[in-house]
Amino acid sequence: MLRYSAIRILLLIPIIICVTFIIYWLVDMAPGTIVDTMINEDMTEEDIAALYAKYDLDKPMIVRYGKYMWNLLHGDLGASQVTGLSVWSQFASRWPNTLWLALFSILLGTVVAIPLGIFAAKHAGSLWDNLTTAFTMIGISMPSFWLGLMLLIWFAGNLKIFPAAYDGTWKSFVLPVFANGFAMIAGICRQTRSAILEVSRADFLRTARAKGVPERQVTYRHELGNAWIPIITQIGALIGITLGGSAVIEAVYSWPGVGYMLVEAIQRRDSVLACGTVILTCIIHAIVLLAVDLIYAAVDPRIKSAYIGKKKRRKVTA
Repeated sequence: MLRYSAIRILLLIPIIICVTFIIYWLVDMAPGTIVDTMINEDMTEEDIAALYAKYDLDKPMIVRYGKYMWNLLHGDLGASQVTGLSVWSQFASRWPNTLWLALFSILLGTVVAIPLGIFAAKHAGSLWDNLTTAFTMIGISMPSFWLGLMLLIWFAGNLKIFPAAYDGTWKSFVLPVFANGFAMIAGICRQTRSAILEVSRADFLRTARAKGVPERQVTYRHELGNAWIPIITQIGALIGITLGGSAVIEAVYSWPGVGYMLVEAIQRRDSVLACGTVILTCIIHAIVLLAVDLIYAAVDPRIKSAYIGKKKRRKVTA
């Protein structure tokens, strides 16, 4: 397990290099630069040239990227080209807001979706199953930004029940959490239903029922216990995405999180802040996926035995 974890962590290095180059290149290819937001009528051509030299915009993109990566190798994520604050301090101040939004969204998604998926699988082919399937298809296909805007118009604009933007109260969590969690409910519910149906025809379930095991125990201990792997995979992927910042939802509700900060950085052509945010987001996503892989071994003894078996074989070979 330790060897596997070390390999996954080392693989993060080329991923970060590729991601940073892509985001740096895309920001550079976009029209306009950070200097365009600073130029005013009182500036001379010398002043403008000095600004270009200050931000190394008079040099090729690959030179600026190499300088950025050299600083990154020394643990320096740089400072925002707009505010002058360090990237790490801005990310650290925004990430708790993204964390709370992600946790509440995942909690809503799992608490509602897993029982609903089990219920649909238990009534496969019935009217309730068809209604659940239709609900999941709507949830998966519905754009989250559209749902967020509709909720904003109805409940914040017309009914004025909830605030339109983050104000620090619990009410400001309701709309973004629901908009962010609705697609999660649909995705997790669909995966749960499929996983339960795949396991439901196993011989050991018929044996358990023949022994007189209560149906509730058969469902939640045996069926769900053997269907966890695809469900955990789905939940883990969603956690990684939401912890990295749901940029669309955060932008719709002006949520002071990491995703909204990234959108603002790209709009302002702040390549240093954009790259630093993407790097930290990439690391968080990779850590979450690694944690999901380790949870597999705890949930499914067969996976754990596979790791142990490989270790024993290496010792015997040695």
